Amino acid sequence: MENQIKAEIKSIAEKNRIVNRFRDTIIERDSFLLLGHKDPDTDCIASLVAFALLLGKFNKEITIFLSGPVMAQFSYLLAICKYNGIEVSYGKLSKGKSYSAVIILDTPKPDMIAKNDEIKALMEDKDICKIEIDHHLGGDASYTGDEGYCLLSEASSTCELIGYFLLKLSQQKEKFKKIDFFTRNLALAIITGIVGDSQMGKYLKTRREKFYYRIFTDIFARLLGEKTLKDSKNLSSMEAVFDVIQNFSVREKHCFEGIMQLKNTEKSIHYICINEEQSAKFLNNYGSELLVNVSKAAADTLAEDCHKLGLVAYYDDPSLSDFVQFRLRRSAKYLHIDLRTVLAGLQIVNGGGHPGAIGFRVKKDEVKDIACFAANIVSRTEKLVEEMSV
Repeated sequence: MENQIKAEIKSIAEKNRIVNRFRDTIIERDSFLLLGHKDPDTDCIASLVAFALLLGKFNKEITIFLSGPVMAQFSYLLAICKYNGIEVSYGKLSKGKSYSAVIILDTPKPDMIAKNDEIKALMEDKDICKIEIDHHLGGDASYTGDEGYCLLSEASSTCELIGYFLLKLSQQKEKFKKIDFFTRNLALAIITGIVGDSQMGKYLKTRREKFYYRIFTDIFARLLGEKTLKDSKNLSSMEAVFDVIQNFSVREKHCFEGIMQLKNTEKSIHYICINEEQSAKFLNNYGSELLVNVSKAAADTLAEDCHKLGLVAYYDDPSLSDFVQFRLRRSAKYLHIDLRTVLAGLQIVNGGGHPGAIGFRVKKDEVKDIACFAANIVSRTEKLVEEMSV
């Protein structure tokens, strides 16, 4: 399935067959490696933790791989892993450990997977089952999982799809009589991903997205409230979860404030263009992961300030890639545009995302002057948006 563009599963029957293949793989295999994308965001981290907790109910060996430390807001999710004996590996895997299945979560395409040489070899091993769960469709999103083992849908988040899988398993009561799938920590992880990726549902566009968002937040938020001890300091509502993941650390706040000083405004787009020298300074002071996540928050803020679109452009860490990254976000009040159509209109092939948020990248040697390049992108995007609005 390599290089095939991801597509919505055609029927409920096929989705059920995929669910049952996942179930059988979990039962039959013993050691699982969980992978997400580089610079993981809220939904990615939450998906890794949620699926790891699900596997733990079957007493499986579990390893979550991360390329490096994650944002401070996610510490409660990693604490859940530690409490449940789930191994989290940073940058390298434990020596001598083997894996019979790999789970790829919330990752649009193969080259975005957080991996090292060991993981590359595992991905090429035909005897290892590769399961994929993701909600990124369109753009250049392409399959990573084995054929018949990809649960894909335009959901609010990958965590919503894990919630769907969990509900399907819970309905098979004859097979899993002794398993309580609906525990507090699993509900907490799923709620984190759902409210984080959709910003409490405000970036959802279609009736279908909003309908399923309501269903899954109702289920898992109720579970979280019911299973959290009263008068404890633990998170007990999706509003409390959202507040935590929105909070900036002091370093994040300083980075955000520095980026926002570079703001430019046009009629339909507010944008920030971070040149190579400025990007190097931000990377040196804050690191790649923090810059990536804060730039997403900046794009969100710009979109809301403009009431239409927000764009941030910056240079990648040169030790990791030779690309300039672009993040485009739609305002919560500007729902009639699917931003993936902007990618097509701009004839950009190296990009993808959601209806309300996209990312794309351009080779550094193709960007002679990033200010002029970004201004051209903004001008062309405004023209496209005007044509779509007619």
